[in-house]
Amino acid sequence: MQHPRPHSCDLFCRAHDLDYHFLLAQSIFNGTSIDPIMKKINGVKKIRSVDQYLTILKAAGKSAITLRNYRQILSQYARFLGVPLERLHEHLNTDDLVRYSSEVVWMRETGRKSHLSTIHRYMELNGVEFDELEYNAAKVKVTEERDDKPLTTTLLQKMMDQGNPHSRAIISFLISTGCRAGETSKLLLSDVGRIENSRFVADITGDVINVRNEIAKRKKGGLVFLTAEAREYLTIWLKNRDRFIVEADRRTAQLYTGNTYHESVPRKGIGKPIRRPDNDQRLFAVSYSSLDKTFGRLYDSVDGEQGKSGAKITAHSCRAFFRTNAVKTIGIDLAEGILRHTGYLNAAYVRMTPEERYKQFREGEMALYITRADHRIQSGKLAELERENQELRARVEATPQIGDLDALRAQMKEMQEQMEKLSLAHGKAVADELIKQPSKPETDAEEKNRRKHTKE
Repeated sequence: MQHPRPHSCDLFCRAHDLDYHFLLAQSIFNGTSIDPIMKKINGVKKIRSVDQYLTILKAAGKSAITLRNYRQILSQYARFLGVPLERLHEHLNTDDLVRYSSEVVWMRETGRKSHLSTIHRYMELNGVEFDELEYNAAKVKVTEERDDKPLTTTLLQKMMDQGNPHSRAIISFLISTGCRAGETSKLLLSDVGRIENSRFVADITGDVINVRNEIAKRKKGGLVFLTAEAREYLTIWLKNRDRFIVEADRRTAQLYTGNTYHESVPRKGIGKPIRRPDNDQRLFAVSYSSLDKTFGRLYDSVDGEQGKSGAKITAHSCRAFFRTNAVKTIGIDLAEGILRHTGYLNAAYVRMTPEERYKQFREGEMALYITRADHRIQSGKLAELERENQELRARVEATPQIGDLDALRAQMKEMQEQMEKLSLAHGKAVADELIKQPSKPETDAEEKNRRKHTKE
């Protein structure tokens, strides 16, 4: 029997003819299909350099930030091995990765897991195979126990007191919208607007924010809303935005990029002058790292409690605050929709127009106020009145219907008539009894007195 070779691996088979015929003979002897064998042949190492690997990931739609992080991780691994990054694909083996995993135990659990999994994935795609022991040795097990704490309104108020127009606008924005810090840093001035005929229209004075798909996590964007409080702080910030940019550029004029913080002296392959984009259109005019540090500085100034993995409250805590408090007044469906969580029931069954979402958010936005104490008190009173109304409604529903009340009135009238009849009957009987009784004879004094009154 003659087995034709698939066209996709003709060149490979010509180069490895002996391997091909050996595997082919083995399949004929065992009576197995040739498909697994061709998969084995095609699965032999497809060596890709780091540049080739990142180019393919870019074509697959990975974001620029993700590609940059992958390059940094692989660069650090190359430095550990003592080889150039462009030659890393020639020095991949499991023993080195296991050894490297023991060298980065100082990292936080989540960061270490991401770090090692990136290298592990690159090695696997380059044909490196791991046995179970090697895989477990290089794997990071992240504990499920959380090491943060809830963000409270009191703490937010303290941070707002310590902030400037820029940081106050950022904090109130994060609380109002539930946006991620990375998305917030990439918003443009043109992403502020209003809803008109169920469509977003750019308007810098509006209270609707369009989170574009290209800046959103998993490309899942959507419309979010500003509370009246957040809109006020944003208006104040926009009036000070130009001055802020000038002062920020002056402070960073002599600084260069570094691994974590800005540095005054550039380092080879790392240090680059910090330059703001020309005609910066970003809403808050800062990068993600700067926004995150701004929030961190305010937290450190009012609390600063640290856990095993860093600060117990971060900018992402604002998103958790939104989820916890917004559901109390706007409902879980709208809250999940604004957060753009892609749960099955929320995506499949919740149908609301942009106008309906906006109106429902407006009715319950008081749960997201930070500094408007009067509104929070008023909202508490309204909630109490609403509870009383619900109780009254329940009582009304528990009372007899109108028809039953009419029947009850008829019964009462009938009983009243019966009572009157009984009263009349009882009075007549008493009178008859008195008539039947013989009268007593008058005494002389009684007769004299009666006559006297008669004459008068």
